[in-house]
Amino acid sequence: MFSRQTLALTALTTVVTAQQFHLAQDFSGQNFFSGFKYNESAIDSNNFGNVHFLGQSQALSSNLTFIDSNGRAVIKVDNTTNGAGDITFGRNSVYLMSNELMTIGSLLVFDATHIPFGCSVWPALFTQGQQWPQQGEIDIVENVNQATKNQYSLHAGSTSGTCMAAQTSNQTGTTTSSNCTVDPLNNQNTGCVTQDASDNSFGSGFINNGGGVYATLWDENGVAMWFFERSQVPSDIGTNPNPSSWSTPAAFYPASGCNPSTIFGPQIITLYIDICGAFAGNDQVFASTCSSVAPNCSSMVTDPSNYNNAYWEINYLRVFTT
Repeated sequence: MFSRQTLALTALTTVVTAQQFHLAQDFSGQNFFSGFKYNESAIDSNNFGNVHFLGQSQALSSNLTFIDSNGRAVIKVDNTTNGAGDITFGRNSVYLMSNELMTIGSLLVFDATHIPFGCSVWPALFTQGQQWPQQGEIDIVENVNQATKNQYSLHAGSTSGTCMAAQTSNQTGTTTSSNCTVDPLNNQNTGCVTQDASDNSFGSGFINNGGGVYATLWDENGVAMWFFERSQVPSDIGTNPNPSSWSTPAAFYPASGCNPSTIFGPQIITLYIDICGAFAGNDQVFASTCSSVAPNCSSMVTDPSNYNNAYWEINYLRVFTT
C-alpha cells in the first residue's frame, strides 16, 4: 500500500490547461490487435464470473477478435455455443492488455460504434498499474446489464483514498462514491465513481445514437474524463487534440491532496468483456435492470442468443502524450 501523500498541490483554477500533444500509440485498423496481448490466465474467483478468457490463437479461430469490413476492431463474446445442461459452463470471451504502458501526461482517446451490453454482460475499458492495487486503476468505460449511463471511477492502493474524489463543480456527471481506496481485507473495491449525465453514454442508447468518443487526460492536475456523443465530437480529437478547448468533462478528479504521478504508476490499457461476476452478477444490481428478463444472472449464461450484443466495435484507440 502507498503511504499517505503529504504533497499538497496548488488549487486548480481550471480543469485543463493548454498543452501540445503528439501521437504515441495508435490502435486502429489492421494493426489494432498487434498492440495487445491476450490474457488467458485472468482468473479471479472474487471478481470474474461465468467466463473463460481465450488466448490469441483460440480467439482468432473462434472469430471472437477480428477486423470487420469497415476496418473496425471487433472484440466479442461467444454467441453460438449452447451450454444447456452443463452446470460448470462458462462463456468464451477476450481479455486484452496493451504491450506498451501509458504514463502520466497522457491523453487516451477511444472511438467506438458499439459497446457490449445486455443482461449478465460486464464490459470495461480501463487502465491498471503493473502492481494492483498499489499502482492504481482508471476506469474509462464500465457498466453492466441494461444500464444506460457510463460510469467512470478511480481505484487507488493509497490509504488516502478520498484525495482524488471527483470535484462536482468542474464536472457534468454525478458522484456516487467518493472512496477511491481498495481494501481487500474489507472487500472494498467500489472506487470513487462518477456517473455520466447522458443516457447515450452506455448500452442501447450509445449504439442507437451512432456511438461516440471517450477521452481521458491523466496529468499533474489529476484525471479528467469526457464523453462526446457522435454529433458533438470535437473535430481535433483524433489527430491534434486540445482538451483545453473542449466542454466541461463528465468526470474530474483533481490532484488536490496527493500526487497523481505516485498514486498511479505506469498504466496497462485493458479491454475485456466479463459475464456476471462481482458487478453484473450482484443480485441487487442485476435485478435493477434485468428482473423482468431472468431470476438471476447465472441463468442467462447457457443461452447464446443472450450475447448477440456483447461485442465492442472500435474505430480507434489512441494515446497522445505531452
